[in-house]
Amino acid sequence: MTDRQEKILGGLLAAAIGDSMGAVTEHASRRKLKKDYGWVDTFIEPHEALKAKGHQIGLVTDDFSVAYYSALPLIEHRQKVDRELAIEGLLRWNEQPLYAQCAGPTTITTINRLRGRPSPPSRGDLLLCDNSRVTNGGGMKSGMMGLFNPGDLDAAIDDTITLCGLTHDNTIALSAACAIAAATAKAFCPGVSYLDLIEAGIYGAQEGYARSLEHFRPVAASSISKRIALAAEIGLAHQDDLAAAMEEIADVIGCGLFAHESIPAAFGYIAAARGQVMDSLYMAINAGDDTDTVACMTGFITGAYCSSRDLSPRYLALIDEVNHFDLRDMALQIDAIAGNTPET
Repeated sequence: MTDRQEKILGGLLAAAIGDSMGAVTEHASRRKLKKDYGWVDTFIEPHEALKAKGHQIGLVTDDFSVAYYSALPLIEHRQKVDRELAIEGLLRWNEQPLYAQCAGPTTITTINRLRGRPSPPSRGDLLLCDNSRVTNGGGMKSGMMGLFNPGDLDAAIDDTITLCGLTHDNTIALSAACAIAAATAKAFCPGVSYLDLIEAGIYGAQEGYARSLEHFRPVAASSISKRIALAAEIGLAHQDDLAAAMEEIADVIGCGLFAHESIPAAFGYIAAARGQVMDSLYMAINAGDDTDTVACMTGFITGAYCSSRDLSPRYLALIDEVNHFDLRDMALQIDAIAGNTPET
């Protein structure tokens, strides 16, 4: 594989690893995780609640799977995303019961509407600013748009708005999703540093917000770009103690479902880990709350930055076997569609 293909594979694989490892720790508090598991740095047996849902070691959840299925129509049609292909990918994903059972309320509402069975009106439908929809469901799939636009931050931002605006039609959720996409795209630029990834995330958040203002719903939430900067500042201050960095980021920034927590947290972990892929994933996995989503988003960025050469081949074999994927082939297909990597 070429260097770029290895980086695309790295983004895919690290996102899948983060999602699957993080599924076991999702929703738990840090105190409970530390008591039950110590420090999770490998695949472990899922707890009973997950087993009841059919989860097994190596199985991804809605986080990576929705990104994976969003990419399939693009690969089959050999083109970049448009609204029709975004709809096709979402509906195909919804036909996979093991993944679709994890769908969040925002995504479920969109799928029901697309299938002609709209949900009963809710109070949120009557609000101009439905702040409950400022979630990270766009961010968990937007890293894929960074892989389809290696080195081209602006194209990654535009494609993210097309892909994610379908389900997460508000300015802050899209701002957050664009931060992940832009940082992932930046990982392909020559001579890039982990600090450049953070700057790209801030740029993506600012541009994503500005470009979505005219066509998407306003919401009341804190600035994604400013919270990325704050999270990165915390991470940089604790680079010599990843556990302390994780605790401080989780306490100050948060790592829950809302986009203004989980997306900035991912950049804090990247800063603390100096962009190293597995260290950044371990922090996201052990921080508690929405661990699988944060680890998935982090993995898209640091996996592309470090490339698949920094990831265990055993993990690739496990993810492929359990989920019936072929991530190496997907990386080759994405590379064939992606444009030339800019030299800056």
